[in-house]
Amino acid sequence: MLEHRHAKLVALFTFLMLVIGGTVNVKGASLACTEPTLFCRGKLFPEMTGGVLYEHGHRLWGMGIGFLQIILTTLLVIRRRDMRGLAWGTLAMVCVQGTLGALTVAFKLPWYVSTAHLLFGMLYFATLLWIVYLTRPAVGPLPEEQHRHRARLEALGSGRRWIELALGVLFVQLALGALVRHFEATLACIGMPECTLDGRWWSPFIEQRLHMIHRGFGIVTAIVTTVAAVQVWRRAASWPALRALAVAAPVVAAAQVALGIFTVLTLRKDVVAVGHFAGAMLLWSVWIGALVVTGSGRRSMVGAVSGEEKRRGFAGVVP
Repeated sequence: MLEHRHAKLVALFTFLMLVIGGTVNVKGASLACTEPTLFCRGKLFPEMTGGVLYEHGHRLWGMGIGFLQIILTTLLVIRRRDMRGLAWGTLAMVCVQGTLGALTVAFKLPWYVSTAHLLFGMLYFATLLWIVYLTRPAVGPLPEEQHRHRARLEALGSGRRWIELALGVLFVQLALGALVRHFEATLACIGMPECTLDGRWWSPFIEQRLHMIHRGFGIVTAIVTTVAAVQVWRRAASWPALRALAVAAPVVAAAQVALGIFTVLTLRKDVVAVGHFAGAMLLWSVWIGALVVTGSGRRSMVGAVSGEEKRRGFAGVVP
């Protein structure tokens, strides 16, 4: 369906937008454009060199997502009346996200605004993944499909609570990472595994404490991710898609830990730091995907089944 394909496009562009935003910070370009508007240095399309390339490129990409979201909202309002709330809700989220971006620049990067800007962007991305799932084309659907989904949920049992726990822990870790980036604490500790080269684990300086808290909670996140993935995998024997996500989660988490270590050892080499941020977004995507597919069910697929199919017993809801 058109709205499903377009929702996937918006979700992909939003994922890339988050990664581009991480690159802006790594390049130290957050204030390369001082106007809290669509313009940079008085122009909509200034010379794209230096920090302007990253900061204004980030803005232009965001404008593109705004236009894509308007199209998505229009498609959902016209073609999927059951999803009008999500249609208008995601449009409002894009507006809020753009406003947070403008406030971040207008007030010269206050930590609470810049952190909210990142976390709200992640929530918008998560909502898009939900829309992608809800708009999948119907493949029948027969009542047996719904029964199978319920049976899978029953077999999953407490597995969904493990998914929610892993997501909650990951969200906290992402917030800590955002604070580390904002307070320029990425290289506050250059020892490994200790904070300082003289062997100290703790320091009176707030930046070094924040860095070590992020490190420590990163290990906690990796452990919770692994345990949760094992619990989900064991309970999802008849659910291949969920099992695939359960396998992917600890692999991405392990890569994240490695990239975090190399970010310090390479003194925040650009490609490593951006990879570390992209990995965090990928892990977020994996657990959001697991949360979405283990929901209680799908919304009605308006226009997805014909009248003849309905008379033969096809339902308008698929799991």
